[in-house]
This record gives sequence, C-alpha cells and structure tokens, in this order.
Amino acid sequence: MTGTDGALHITTSSSGLQLRGEIDAHSVTVLARHLDPLPGSSGDVVIDLSAVGFVDSSGLRVLVEAHQRAQAAMRRLVLSGSSRPVLRLLEISGLMEYLNVETGSETDRSDVGSSADSGAAGSGSADA
Repeated sequence: MTGTDGALHITTSSSGLQLRGEIDAHSVTVLARHLDPLPGSSGDVVIDLSAVGFVDSSGLRVLVEAHQRAQAAMRRLVLSGSSRPVLRLLEISGLMEYLNVETGSETDRSDVGSSADSGAAGSGSADA
C-alpha cells in the first residue's frame, strides 16, 4: 500500500509496523489503513515509533482505535521506541497509562532519531 505526501513512511512486517516521519492529519489516513485490519493474525501488534518525531490528535485517535481493536481481538497493540516528544504527548494526554507503551531501559532516549534507518524485515513499505 503506497501513498505519497512525504510526511510518514510505513514499513510493514508480520508483527506490526515501523513508522518514520510525522503522524498528522495529512498522513493519518494511510496509517489507519495499515492498522485496520490489524497486521498479523495473532499476538502483539508492535508499532515502532523510534523514528517518529511528531504525533497530533488525529494520530492519537488512530492509535487508540487500533488499541481498542487489538483488545477486542484478545491481542495487544504495543508502542515501541517512542521518542521524547511522543512520550511527552502520551504522558500529558493521559494515554501513557491506557496504551501499552514500551519504555524499557534498552532504548537510550538521548539519541532517539539518530539511529540508522534499518527498515523492518517485512512485507513492504509505503509513504504517506
């Protein structure tokens, strides 16, 4: 699935998505299509946000809706590798306690965004 406005790049895998760019009103439609239906048929759906620097309210809405679909399917939507700005947004919105957010010490938040864009081993990619 491909769309282009340059704001968000999505790489799919059997277990989830790797996102790069910004999740905003211009890119959220393509993200929503990648999350409905949820990737994979069982287990956790992992959304790698390590290369996402900005999420607006429309992006939060899509993530919450995907989380709710995952719960209904007895699965978990896991937000992984969130940058400091994304973590701050999740904190101030109150969603940090609602969503499954991995904030493990294995991620050094001081250099988020400077890691190499290795791409997920997966089935494809799209630009939103």
